[in-house]
Amino acid sequence: MYKYCLYILLFSLYNLAVAQPSHLYYGKATFYSKKFDGRKTYGGERFSSIKYTGAHRSFPLQSLVKITNPANNKSVIVRINDRFHRKNFIDISLIAAKQIDIIRQGTAKVTFQLLDSSFMQEYLDQNIKNTTLNEPISQLISDTDSYKTNQQYYIRLASFKLKKNAELLIAKNLTKIQKQHTSIHKSKYKRKALYKVIMGPFSTKEEANIEIIKLQSHFKDIILFNSTLY
Repeated sequence: MYKYCLYILLFSLYNLAVAQPSHLYYGKATFYSKKFDGRKTYGGERFSSIKYTGAHRSFPLQSLVKITNPANNKSVIVRINDRFHRKNFIDISLIAAKQIDIIRQGTAKVTFQLLDSSFMQEYLDQNIKNTTLNEPISQLISDTDSYKTNQQYYIRLASFKLKKNAELLIAKNLTKIQKQHTSIHKSKYKRKALYKVIMGPFSTKEEANIEIIKLQSHFKDIILFNSTLY
């Protein structure tokens, strides 16, 4: 009986240790090719090579993971939204791979670490600092001139091929979003119409980030961007 209880205790402590955000994993990182852009991930959202996301065999969906390249000590935080079935591997987006400088070799030895929710602000700051500088303008803005205002921030809640789907999203989420600050913008992606549900403007990045934290569990494709790119 004593041995059985000891076994249960040790097994529980082992599982607790593995689940801790501070636990460091050793493995390899690869990155998605551009051909995966627009395809649905295991988590249901559309993959984008310019969003800080990743795929792992067992890490919880929507969890944050810090990946470090020990060869240059560069690191990046990604959000897990897909599955990758190779053991001890993590597959990351192109923009994340660029940040830790593994594009040339394609595969690199890395460490990765599960983070808790206290790192969400750091993840959001990383997105606004880097995504707005790398994302093609055609994917960020409308083909209208409505938002040509300096030093303001906007949140893209979702994108649709059909305008009625964008309208439906707004109608279904009136209690969650600021309807008076939400609009639909038409743009083009790969020569096809794309309807984006945009919220804003927000005068500061902090104000926009607070809104993102409230909404991220409801909108999987949420993106923060800076209007100065227009």
